[in-house]
Amino acid sequence: MLDPIIGMAVREGRKSAGKTLTELSKSSGVSTAMISKIERGQVSGSIATLQALAQAIGVPIINFFAETVENREISHVRSGEGMTVERWGSTYGHAYKMIGKVSSDQIEFETFLITLKETASGEPVFQHPGVEFIRVEKGSMTYRCGSRTFLLEPGDSLTFETDAPHGPIALKSEEVVFLTVIARAKK
Repeated sequence: MLDPIIGMAVREGRKSAGKTLTELSKSSGVSTAMISKIERGQVSGSIATLQALAQAIGVPIINFFAETVENREISHVRSGEGMTVERWGSTYGHAYKMIGKVSSDQIEFETFLITLKETASGEPVFQHPGVEFIRVEKGSMTYRCGSRTFLLEPGDSLTFETDAPHGPIALKSEEVVFLTVIARAKK
């Protein structure tokens, strides 16, 4: 039922604007009785009526319909929480903690907090479709992206297309912690 949802949004908008029913009626040209019925979800206001109310309150008319939109996928992770994820192919001691994931019809978006603690022989090379953002939180490392290398220290970031071979080449501290965000088209 849309009428109660829209009515509640009109009431909240009016109250946020600090207006009484009478004040809103005067500034919008809509009768107090009609505004009251709209707010209680008893009637459907016409688009013209809702537009007049929105202008008088000082909000876009779309605000009245915001709660009618279906819920979208949301990922909320509290500090220190997340899901530990195992990844194959790394020769460094990668500890992945997934701290966010959303998948829409067209795109997949994942966020990880990665901790590197131990070095093994070789260089890990990752290559996959999409775009990646890295931001170092703690420690420093040399990171390969395609044919280039970058010294990444706390606060540094790197954004790149992930079809280029990429990965840490050398750890410059005992522990490196970095945030990575990966976005890719959904297959």
